[in-house]
Amino acid sequence: MTRMPTLQQPRPLPDWMRRAGAGMTAAVAVLFVVLLVQVRLQSDRIQQLQDKVQTLENANDLERTNALEEQLRSTVERLQGMEGLEQAVQRLSAEQANLKLQIGRGGYDSGLPPDLMQPPALPKLPNGQ
Repeated sequence: MTRMPTLQQPRPLPDWMRRAGAGMTAAVAVLFVVLLVQVRLQSDRIQQLQDKVQTLENANDLERTNALEEQLRSTVERLQGMEGLEQAVQRLSAEQANLKLQIGRGGYDSGLPPDLMQPPALPKLPNGQ
């Protein structure tokens, strides 16, 4: 028969080891809390920076939109001016056609001799054309 070794009760740890273990556990807990606080602060700072970036992007977008609105306003004003000119040209063209028709029928009597009824010749351009 072989003899089984009897299990001995483990000896309790010395006081200094228990105190060192408790101190290490407390230190790890404190470091964990400090780490959590640092992560939260860093997260808040990142959120603030993201908010600032978003604000700057919105301001830039607003400036671009304002510039485009001003361009559009200017273009509309020019187009309205051109429409007014077009209407004036159409009115003058209709008047000219009416006058030509009256002259062709002989219904327009200006009392001027026929050579003065011709439009004056345009002066020559300085470059000889």
